Formats: sequence, C-alpha cells, structure tokens
Amino acid sequence: MAASDVGSAHESPSSSRLSAGFDGAWLRAYAGIWLLTLGAAATVAIVGRPLSVPIHRLLGLRLDPSNNPSPGVTRVLRLAAHNIPIVAWPLLLGILGAQRHRLGRALADCLVLACIAANVVPVGAAFGAYGVALLPYVPQLPLEWAALALGAGAWMNQRRNGMSAREGLMRLTPIACLLVCAGVIETAAVPHR
Repeated sequence: MAASDVGSAHESPSSSRLSAGFDGAWLRAYAGIWLLTLGAAATVAIVGRPLSVPIHRLLGLRLDPSNNPSPGVTRVLRLAAHNIPIVAWPLLLGILGAQRHRLGRALADCLVLACIAANVVPVGAAFGAYGVALLPYVPQLPLEWAALALGAGAWMNQRRNGMSAREGLMRLTPIACLLVCAGVIETAAVPHR
C-alpha cells in the first residue's frame, strides 16, 4: 500500500480537503510574510538615512552579545508563552464563526493583515536599517515566520470552510512546537554573554 493510501484511509474527505486547502494557504501566507519583510527592508535600505536614522532611534537595538541573557529553559518558555497568543489567535476566528458573515470575514481579514504587518514591518525595517549585522540576532526568524503563517493560513482556510474547536487545537500544536523550537534557537544560537 502506498504511503498516500495509508494516510487517506484514516482521513475523512472533509479533513483531507481541509488539510489540502490549509497547505496552500500556509504557503501563500509564508511567502507573503517574507515578501513583506524584504519589501520593508528594501524600502529602508533604498531610502537610506532619512528612514534608517529614525528607525535606529525608534528601535534602539544594541547588537551586543552582552545584552542577551544566557540560555535557559525559563527563557525559552517565556518566549514561547509570549509568541503563541500573538501567532495563534487567528485560530479563534473560525471557531467563533467570523467566516459566516461578510462583515465578519472582512473585519477578520483586516485584523489578521494588521497583526502580520505589526510583526513583520518592524523586523524588515530593522534589516534595512541595521543590515547584515542583525542576522546573528535573528536565527529563529524562519521558524517564527512559519508559525505566523500557520496562524494566518488557518484563517485563510477557515474563512471558506470553518473550523471546529478540535481542528483548531490540531492547528495549535504545530504553532506551539515551532515557537518552542524558535525559542530554543533564539536563546541558544544568538550571541550572548
């Protein structure tokens, strides 16, 4: 029996449809997040000093290993606990029924986009202002963006199909796992004292 046959034998037609739609939605969200990150970085880099100076003042990043705490489990758990609600809240939209009405879908779309922009644009702007010196301090970014895309992708999928609380919990698991892994990387792999 082929591997695809094994997986499909245990899935209902609606869950396989939900999964297939989710995979495409996640990929589109992930690509969009990276495009927004790169767009913000390119804008700041191209405009140069008129944008980079205020961004330096606003963000006040001190890229110095002595500013980063030593690795530890508590730090990893704090990072995950901070990031999970920021990334996973779109799962609640389908459970609450936001997809049932045009106004609910439009409002939810705006909220998800605003959340993505609020998280992604400052990072992209920081890349534009600080350049490659920022790279050692954000090795966790691909995993954080993947988790952000999972939350956004869940809404993109559930705006058409809805989602049960059980399906929402199933979507929360990979988000939490990605963010715990991102926390480990952020804690252990960044330069620290």
